Amino acid sequence: MKKKLGWLSLILVFMLAVTACSGNSGGNNTGGGNKEAGSADPSGSKEEPYEVVYAYPAFSNVPADIQEVQEAINKISVDKINVKVKLLPISNSAFTNQINLMLSSGEKLDMFAMLSTYSNQVAKGALYPIGNIMEANAQGTIDALGVDYYNATKVGGVSYGVPSLRDLAQDFGIVVRKDIVDKNNINLDDVKTFDDFELVFKAVKENEPGMAGATNLTNGSILSTYGIQDPLGNNLGVLLNHGLDDVKVVNLFASEEYKQIVTKIREWYLAGYLVKDAATSPELNNVMVKSGKAASWLSAMKPGFETQESRNVGVEMTAARTQKPVAMTDTVTNVAIGVAATSEKPEKALQFLNLMYTDKDIVNLIDWGIEGKHYVKVQGADNVIKYPDGVTGDNVGYKSDGWMHGNQFLSYVFEGDDPEVYVKMNEFNQSAAKSKALGFTFNGDSVKAEIAACNAVLDQYRRAIESGVLELDKALPEFLKKLDDAGINTIITEKQKQLDEWAAGNASK
Repeated sequence: MKKKLGWLSLILVFMLAVTACSGNSGGNNTGGGNKEAGSADPSGSKEEPYEVVYAYPAFSNVPADIQEVQEAINKISVDKINVKVKLLPISNSAFTNQINLMLSSGEKLDMFAMLSTYSNQVAKGALYPIGNIMEANAQGTIDALGVDYYNATKVGGVSYGVPSLRDLAQDFGIVVRKDIVDKNNINLDDVKTFDDFELVFKAVKENEPGMAGATNLTNGSILSTYGIQDPLGNNLGVLLNHGLDDVKVVNLFASEEYKQIVTKIREWYLAGYLVKDAATSPELNNVMVKSGKAASWLSAMKPGFETQESRNVGVEMTAARTQKPVAMTDTVTNVAIGVAATSEKPEKALQFLNLMYTDKDIVNLIDWGIEGKHYVKVQGADNVIKYPDGVTGDNVGYKSDGWMHGNQFLSYVFEGDDPEVYVKMNEFNQSAAKSKALGFTFNGDSVKAEIAACNAVLDQYRRAIESGVLELDKALPEFLKKLDDAGINTIITEKQKQLDEWAAGNASK
């Protein structure tokens, strides 16, 4: 009997202990614990933080203090969403190959940035269809972007990525050395059209011996970034006037508008206004302009462009704009972030991405590093920063390209830039005209052979024609004939078919 009572006592003690533990767990679950979805398991004990591996292109060496910055980010993100991040900068020259290797090998990868490769990555199946889970995990990102710009990333009605919040539109014009403008009394207010660029070129030719009026983009041409079209992904079938008029796909290179432009460029070349080796020169614009070989170049632009290029060149630059801002799918998706199709927990990757669009502390840690060590605030200007004493751009322990990572409008402005630059950029985005094909992404799988053949023709002719080097009476018909033979009309027909189908489902466009 005593033995039986002893066993009963032990069982009673055990039951009380279990009840007590259960009560404590329930109390923690309803108290001040992490309330974000997915942060706790059903028993109430907190899960291990999920690590999001975020890869992005790097244009310099891996920052010495990246681990310290990462730890500072994780203190915030673990508390808010029970996620930590591993920042993985990869050399830009190796980035695409490395991402492909990580995806094919199963190496851990949750999120990656894309520079002009968004549609290709969608076509390859490299991206998770985040549009299916965005509202539940990243509504703040949609709100920050706005519906039109968020929808611009949709393919087949589903988004596979989001653009970084930066200049989502472009205007176009000419950027010129300010000392040349001032010295020669060039009135940039008179430069209103493409033909008016001659006002700059003529003054330089007459008064600056040995200096060309304009250079070329490296490995490109004058029209590489000064466009008149919505390229619809690859310029093999475009909408003229940036798609503002209609959705009729045409051959840009056979258009009267293109002929007029390249004819004018040829005139400028023969007049000695342009760099003579423009079709082959490997020199960068900023190097040629700084050295005095040329005074200007034509470019797509944005608010703050002149200050940006003054830094790049090393002398003060000024600009004249000849086209109003316009947003196209290519301008929106050319810098985008997506969740890898292989991510173990895409919803957690999205939750971290959402912080990159909504949390100012996270944004500035990724963009600038740690306050007091990598930057300090300028007195009297809460959103303007500079390097601390003794720190320069050459020895700072952390650098990043903020335009790539999430919401740049939450980022601090570095001393020397307009403190209102992001306010102006937001207004620029909102006021920009929008192509009627904004949100259309062309799938070229069915015409891959024709695209490859046409690109080979472009490589052979386009830079030389658009630099003024070739005699157009002979070169332009040859160029157009070879494009025809390579199948450009087959591409245009397929592109028009896809665009018409897309437009039917987007009548408001």
